[in-house]
Amino acid sequence: MQQPEYPIKVVFEEDGETWILNNDKELATTLEWFDSDAPDEHAKVTDKLGRAVRIKIEKLELLVFELM
Repeated sequence: MQQPEYPIKVVFEEDGETWILNNDKELATTLEWFDSDAPDEHAKVTDKLGRAVRIKIEKLELLVFELM
């Protein structure tokens, strides 16, 4: 199974803010608590090839990092 490729781009739909994250540590420490599948996140997550990425982070720990 293929893995997402860094950098990861997170675009928040509410304000259009874009974050570019370059590794696991940046993902976990920047997003802290994040679930790309949660309806209240309103964010689009893609890898460097533009593929949709599923991310779940809880308490600074990256639990899910995979292509959708």
